[in-house]
Amino acid sequence: MHPVTIRYYTVNDRPAKIIPTADGGADMLVLDMLTGVFRPDRSYFSRVTEVGKDVESLDETRFNLVVAAIRREIATNLQTLTLAWHLTGDGEFPYRAEIQGCVHTIRVNDFPAEPLYTLLVEGEPVADLEDWPTNWSKLE
Repeated sequence: MHPVTIRYYTVNDRPAKIIPTADGGADMLVLDMLTGVFRPDRSYFSRVTEVGKDVESLDETRFNLVVAAIRREIATNLQTLTLAWHLTGDGEFPYRAEIQGCVHTIRVNDFPAEPLYTLLVEGEPVADLEDWPTNWSKLE
């Protein structure tokens, strides 16, 4: 049995990657374009092998750039929304909000060496924030 290597694609401009699993198999993770989180979607296995479809094989660097650009757009859109963030009592992860069924968390970073905040969606870092967005409120 050959070990699975990570392979990177875009399918209709949507990032997808094949990753190894603990049992020696493989899984397909696809970027959720609303949240910026990777989710399993095995239907993409057949899509990345379809000839003539809008599929591009990428190297890891290019893939990461595509994902980062999409996540920046998601974060920019999120910052335009009026959102209420609730205190968690955790100094490192002080604020939490549920948006479209996903848990969003704000992490405080080692400022000034790093951006002031990081936005995490379902535990995955999606964007760095230098300031608190004006449309967001902090609730107790």
